[in-house]
Amino acid sequence: MTYLFPKEQVAQYLLDNLSNDTPIKIQKGLYFLWAYYSATYGNIDSSNNAQSEFDSMDPYPEFLFEPNFQAWMYGPVDPDIYHQYKSEENPQFSETKINFDSTNKKEIQKFMDNFIRQINEVNDFGLVSRSHQDSAWSSVYKEGIRDIKIDPNSIKENYKDYVSAK
Repeated sequence: MTYLFPKEQVAQYLLDNLSNDTPIKIQKGLYFLWAYYSATYGNIDSSNNAQSEFDSMDPYPEFLFEPNFQAWMYGPVDPDIYHQYKSEENPQFSETKINFDSTNKKEIQKFMDNFIRQINEVNDFGLVSRSHQDSAWSSVYKEGIRDIKIDPNSIKENYKDYVSAK
């Protein structure tokens, strides 16, 4: 698997750009960013011979960051980021900021900023409700159990279906 950014840098970008950085908004922000990225940019096949508008660009990595989502009561959670956020009075996930230095990365910055604007407009439980609609979460969630891993490929497939239905 190839990744565009370290997960901690994406979490820090969310923390720096959300208007209300609750644990739920950080978690659902990570999840939705990862899911939509993997189903769109991460799904561009640069190996085929057909010409496209992406030919002059470097290929996009398959994933935005290394996923580690688990099915918890309030939806998908990355436990590493969750525990780090909860253990600090003033959480900081990364000392290093994301470097948006290439054409591809500038495009991903626009993508991330657009998502963050949308996440800012929804309250925590609206995000929880939306994440509960995903079969990647609902097919593995078991009440009272927190450490059930969500297969990243099921998230990607779920969102490829979702994106293609739009």
